[in-house]
Amino acid sequence: MDILIPLIALLPIAGFLFTAAVGRRLGKRAHIVPVAAVAIAWVVAMVVVFTAVTGGFGDEGRTVKLWDWIPAGAFHIEAAFFVDNLTAALLIVVMTVGLLVHIYSIGYMSHDPGYWRFFAYLNLFMFSMLLLVLGDSWLTVFVAWELVGLSSYLLIGFWYRKHSAALASKKAFIVNRVGDVGFALGIMAIWVNTGTLNIRDSIGALTGPTSMGTTGTLAAALPIPIWVIALLIFAGAMGKSAQFPLHVWLPDAMEGPTPVSALIHAATMVNAGVYLVARANPIFASAPEAMVVVAGIGIFTALLAASIALTQTDIKRVLAYSTLSQLGYMFAALGVGAWTAAIFHLMAQGFTKGLLFLASGSVIHAVHDEQDMRKMGGLAKKIPHTYRTMLIGSIGMAGIPLLAGFFSKDEILGETFKAGFYWVWAIGVLVAVMTAFYMFRLIGMTFWGESRVDATVEPKIHESPAVMTLPLWLLAVPAVLLGLLLSWPGPPLGPLFGQTGPGLLAGWLEPVYAQGLEILGRREADFAIFGIDGVLILISVAVAVIGMLAAWRLFGVEVGGLRRRGDPEEVRALTARVPFLYRASLNKWWFDEINHVLFILIGGRVAAFLWWFDANVVDGIVNGIGSVTRRSGGGLARV
Repeated sequence: MDILIPLIALLPIAGFLFTAAVGRRLGKRAHIVPVAAVAIAWVVAMVVVFTAVTGGFGDEGRTVKLWDWIPAGAFHIEAAFFVDNLTAALLIVVMTVGLLVHIYSIGYMSHDPGYWRFFAYLNLFMFSMLLLVLGDSWLTVFVAWELVGLSSYLLIGFWYRKHSAALASKKAFIVNRVGDVGFALGIMAIWVNTGTLNIRDSIGALTGPTSMGTTGTLAAALPIPIWVIALLIFAGAMGKSAQFPLHVWLPDAMEGPTPVSALIHAATMVNAGVYLVARANPIFASAPEAMVVVAGIGIFTALLAASIALTQTDIKRVLAYSTLSQLGYMFAALGVGAWTAAIFHLMAQGFTKGLLFLASGSVIHAVHDEQDMRKMGGLAKKIPHTYRTMLIGSIGMAGIPLLAGFFSKDEILGETFKAGFYWVWAIGVLVAVMTAFYMFRLIGMTFWGESRVDATVEPKIHESPAVMTLPLWLLAVPAVLLGLLLSWPGPPLGPLFGQTGPGLLAGWLEPVYAQGLEILGRREADFAIFGIDGVLILISVAVAVIGMLAAWRLFGVEVGGLRRRGDPEEVRALTARVPFLYRASLNKWWFDEINHVLFILIGGRVAAFLWWFDANVVDGIVNGIGSVTRRSGGGLARV
């Protein structure tokens, strides 16, 4: 088993190196080694996952040391991998979605001249995320953190001759550096406080038993307060997982090929921040001030992104802002201590959002690279496999029973309510209505009604090949069944069969969160999967249905003789009633424009002034003193 764990990450990097070296000569066969490398890594990962979740590694997990990386006196870093049940949960999503994205890309990228380069980058991205998840030290995680950023830069800007793609890749890279500075400072603060960068050892030193034998923080004795460390770690998570105000890079990441969007949004980059905070849960539990910040920023991001998704017309941008919103849900859960619910939502959204992005790519493929939903419509009968799978994903996103999104979203809402964060719950319910509305607006504009496709493209519309539709159906299975599986045998279905207790995922993650829950003074039973009251369930389902019906009324079709009154004129009339809100949503609340003013115009002028001051005042003084000194020295020498 110790041999298998490193193989999970080493196989993709081997595929990257091979394809980077000889991929150009392989032409259209360049996908064989990268896909095979990920497929074998998936098999190995599932063996490791099964061993972990069945107790083969025990509650403490398994560490595999490779070599002494930095032996420098007290600063000693090992190159090592670590697997526990939290790692296993992430591996399920990363490996499965990653493999299906690789397979899908064979069809989607088949005519691209950079075919070999694309698969090389995909393997590098997989290696980076796997190294991040498996890393046993903060420094290993940080190296992987930066490699994930590099991989996203390469893939978002894959079509680098396209100006918008080049700008989007730079934007993603630069915005993430802001958060990475905070994460780097947090790692330094951990070293100052504990003298170790091993993740588990440092967390234990920061939050372990005090001299009195009770569990809690040692805040009074720490050179750097633990709440500062928690916020610095969260700063890194804000960048990778695109939380306000570092959210602006993610929608522009749609400039990359659609499989890249699926990989970023479902399996790799954006999940990194959620994983980081979940892994550091005892640190956050010891800093309640920081947890409130996490919850507040998370739920605000959920609301902000959902409000923008309501009016977007680019099919991929709707899904991008949906990702932002659902990530906000996850951070809201992390901020209230519902860590199991956050990982549950990460897993459910991984498969659901992977399905939706790949389905959107199939739509774009069918209408010859058109992404504007106003130029679609009536596609349901022309691309039935794409339509049915995207409808499944949209129902799951809306939170309709009994799909995976229903279980995970309602678990978050229920746990925030039970934890006393009523304001988070109320905003979360509002976001749930908006989510159901914009997802079925997308379905209506894309698949229902009369065709608005360009007349020259209409005769050419066709379903995607099997290599693209098969991954859609394979992703649809967990999008439907994962919630039932991970919540079994706990509420709400368990009592129907005479079973009680926490669900499957809660049982897996109980050892991971035991210390954090003890610090918070909570029991794991309080955070059993779907342990919420029936009234809260009914409220959540009701608002989802309301959002769906509102979208159907405006963008749907007649069903079973039921008539709808919605048409383009009615939509325009409704938006005319709230012109400011509509413009704000359509223009993404002008955050890009605000950033341009703050950091390009004002910041640029400040930087130009500082350069002038340095060149003319500072250098002038130094050079003047030097000149006077030389002349004085020359005069003294002559004397």
